[in-house]
Amino acid sequence: MKHVYVIDDNPVICTTLGETLNRLGYTTEVYSDPLIFLQNSMPVSPAVILLDMRLPTMSGVELQQRLQEIGRQTPIVFISGESMSSEIVQGMKQGALDFLFKPFNLNDLLAAIELGLDKDRKQSTNTAQQRSLRAKYDSLTAREKEVCGLLGQGCLSKKIAIDLSISTATVKVHKARILEKMEVTSLQHLALQLEQLGLASKPG
Repeated sequence: MKHVYVIDDNPVICTTLGETLNRLGYTTEVYSDPLIFLQNSMPVSPAVILLDMRLPTMSGVELQQRLQEIGRQTPIVFISGESMSSEIVQGMKQGALDFLFKPFNLNDLLAAIELGLDKDRKQSTNTAQQRSLRAKYDSLTAREKEVCGLLGQGCLSKKIAIDLSISTATVKVHKARILEKMEVTSLQHLALQLEQLGLASKPG
């Protein structure tokens, strides 16, 4: 599925874009008011948002900000007939994928849409991987997390045993369980996972 949200208060543009994109194999949702979009639209992936700058209730960059605040990361392509340079700069700084001025070329629009869909696919994959990694880490016991953190710092079993006041044999048991639960075969890979989770720290 390749989904496109069209948010524009011009009914002609909405109808034309919706029909054209549907004919080309995309699924679409059309909204004339950003508030209605926020209330009714369900996040799907891969998707891209075609967003007008001049809208009722709020501007395009304001909607962009609102989406960021609620953690919705669907890529945005601005489409606008009239925009101030400051709005364009702000939109791009806030992560907009592209900015197309009306009337735009269909090929340019499709290229921007495909770029956005590809970005959203990668974001979704990364998010799923991060959730899976977090679930693995959360499956560790409190003691295993302590040992895991020290292993991630490159500490040897002997030092970990001293720091945690446990035997070296116990450290090795914890180490084996940690590698099994985190589904890695090396301490280097474990350290990389901790870094991805934002849990990496330097030795004290």
